[in-house]
Amino acid sequence: MSLAQRVLTDWLDMQIALMDQCAHRGTEGWAHRSVYELVAAHGQWFVPSADLPAGIRPMPEKECFANAAAVDRDHPHLVYTEGFAVAAGSPVGVAHAWCTDGEGRAVDPTWSDLKGSAYLGIMLPPDTRPQRHRAWAGVLESPETLFPLLRNGLDSVR
Repeated sequence: MSLAQRVLTDWLDMQIALMDQCAHRGTEGWAHRSVYELVAAHGQWFVPSADLPAGIRPMPEKECFANAAAVDRDHPHLVYTEGFAVAAGSPVGVAHAWCTDGEGRAVDPTWSDLKGSAYLGIMLPPDTRPQRHRAWAGVLESPETLFPLLRNGLDSVR
């Protein structure tokens, strides 16, 4: 496990522990009590792509959900993916979106320096992917899309 993967794993474990301490009965009986549990249960590690593939250009920072959705729409061989990522040298993970190629590489049009970063995420099924340009929220960030996944589990939409 790389240093960045260890940082992301430790951060995710801490978030799950905090959610356990703050647990309330509102999510009793749900498949997952938090987005952290969902990603921990269903997430995969993705290796950062060395360079952006031909035809994909760098896109604006802080708009990862919209950027990844646009790349997914324009490049059908890539899969829209959401989860958590950590940049090299950072002590914390962040909610993030990117695309994934068929070889398990993270194709990230938002972050320019991927060396030493780590990505843990879920390749979302087509019917759960963003359908419109929204820079401010992703599938795992919006209550209307996240809550059904937490309540019923990801397997219910596959």
